[in-house]
Amino acid sequence: MPQHSILVSDDIENRTDSGKGRSQAIYGVASFMAQQLKTGIDLLYVEDIRKSFRGSVDATLLQKWHSQNQKKLEAISSRFTVPVRTLLKSGSPPELILKTLRGRAAAELVVMGTQGRTGIERMIIGSVAEEVIRHSRRPVMVIGPIAQIKVQDFGARKPLQVLVATDLSKNSRAAELYALSLAKRIGARVFLFHCLGDSYRAIIRASSTVSGWIPLNLDEMLSQLQDSSRQLMEQKTRFFESRGVRCEYNIEQKDVLTSSAVYREGGRGHSLIIMGTHGRNMLMEAFFGSTARETILNSPIPVIIVHSGR
Repeated sequence: MPQHSILVSDDIENRTDSGKGRSQAIYGVASFMAQQLKTGIDLLYVEDIRKSFRGSVDATLLQKWHSQNQKKLEAISSRFTVPVRTLLKSGSPPELILKTLRGRAAAELVVMGTQGRTGIERMIIGSVAEEVIRHSRRPVMVIGPIAQIKVQDFGARKPLQVLVATDLSKNSRAAELYALSLAKRIGARVFLFHCLGDSYRAIIRASSTVSGWIPLNLDEMLSQLQDSSRQLMEQKTRFFESRGVRCEYNIEQKDVLTSSAVYREGGRGHSLIIMGTHGRNMLMEAFFGSTARETILNSPIPVIIVHSGR
């Protein structure tokens, strides 16, 4: 087994059509990334007895269930062309995925899928992807419901192109540095992307609040925002190119939601999206419900989330 690894977490007991499609997408992307990064895979399945059984279960049945899942993992591992180690654990999926990450310092990336729960069900039950992303200090690649359908040709486009969504603040710094490192290792180009929609709305709200007190030139303020954003993007582009990574940038100047702008841009020939997040509280800018969540649910390509505190 190589020194480093990619941790792949999947629900191997979900044999619905959507479950099988999600698994196929996860394995295909993870295998390609492992080949590019010259590493192996830790294939993890966490048995959740509360999900699989109702009522009391005897020890014999549990042992049979456990053995069947071990055989499933081994059968899946044989499909990969990279070294694979199987890990079968029992308990809470998000807790054990995070515990596995903490226990294996060599795991450099997590790959998982999500079915995209919404509404009150998500608020009560939560999401495995949400919990892992919120607490992981490792980059987490999530393949959302749309990407699971469209990702079959992942890696076919050469050279690979990484879309880096940045808000131009320190919260995006870790994601930008990770994108630089990843692009160098897999020979990809970087495309920096920033949307001004949120900043426009913030300026307009501020101007409406103080307009009766201070004379404001809204057009001038917006023009200054555009100029400063362009200067920062040019600086970042030069930074990537000075380190041997081809880089371009684009600034979305329409007043649109950042999440919409990012996943729409992601469908224009890019291989994957990298973006940062710092939300940890479920009720205050938590990952699900944020720009990152909307991007994952609607993106046609995989999304890698990098915690700003990484």
